[in-house]
Amino acid sequence: MLLAERGLRVRLGALSAVSLKQGHIVVAGPTGSGKTNTVKVLLCGLKRRGIPFLVLDFHGEYGEFGRLEPGKDLSFNVLSTGDIEFVVDVFSTIFQITEPQWYFLVKALKKGSPPFRLSDIIALVDEEPVRDWREFEIKAAILRRLTILNEGVLGRTLNGDAPPEALFRGAFAVDLSVLPLKYRGLLALVLLKHLYDAAMARGKSQEIAHVTVIEEAWQVLPYRARWEAPSLAERLFLELRKFGEVVVAVAQRLDDLSERVLRNASLVVLHDASRADLQKLGCEDVERIPKLGRGHALVVSEGCLARRVRVKLYRGCS
Repeated sequence: MLLAERGLRVRLGALSAVSLKQGHIVVAGPTGSGKTNTVKVLLCGLKRRGIPFLVLDFHGEYGEFGRLEPGKDLSFNVLSTGDIEFVVDVFSTIFQITEPQWYFLVKALKKGSPPFRLSDIIALVDEEPVRDWREFEIKAAILRRLTILNEGVLGRTLNGDAPPEALFRGAFAVDLSVLPLKYRGLLALVLLKHLYDAAMARGKSQEIAHVTVIEEAWQVLPYRARWEAPSLAERLFLELRKFGEVVVAVAQRLDDLSERVLRNASLVVLHDASRADLQKLGCEDVERIPKLGRGHALVVSEGCLARRVRVKLYRGCS
């Protein structure tokens, strides 16, 4: 496979090649079908060409790519800019907070100034006065949730003094498997926001400047119908493309992912393809779906051009 943008070439197989204009990628297939192998081969190609990348590693499978352990090798703040509604939206995604709780949290954060560490957010909520027993209950509910977050690995990770800017200048894999499952998506969202801020500072680009892999992407970009308002993660996903960022969303099934993600992917790599999968991509006119054996994938590029490719076996970057 060939990833090309102004001469950038990354092969997945010796003979198979496709061209990719700047844009996002989806890699899908059931457990054991070869998704991780495909992504690792792609990362090796990027590494050889000096393209920086970040892997949000939900299961600790990318340790050979500059593994960083949250709370041990990695510590940063929750937010470095004044976009406080982002913080509230992240907590809403994880905890499904009510509208009164959302308002109370925004009101408290407006009395602070960036950068915000997790401990700063807790302090601001704790200092926010209440007018009646209802607000007392709202405040107590928020503090219970935030205090739990501030303990253990997340507390050691989200109380740093600076944004993780160095993460976006090299080749790294953040091992999210050290976190409880429900909090891995939260840390992934915080990192994506820092990525977006770094991309904004870098400016718009027609060239590929950085690649981010989201393993278990359904935890960050779950299925949402097109008529629903875009989620926080969807907005980040759609915006990043303008800044030379390529996001590789990895999932077991296309059904698990947001329709906006599928419709805005420039390349989809399927390790188990069906007619229904192609329909989800808006490719209803593909006449023949080739049978995919082990080590093969169906690559669907823009214009619904679909063909089978052979992906080489990953044996480390050489």
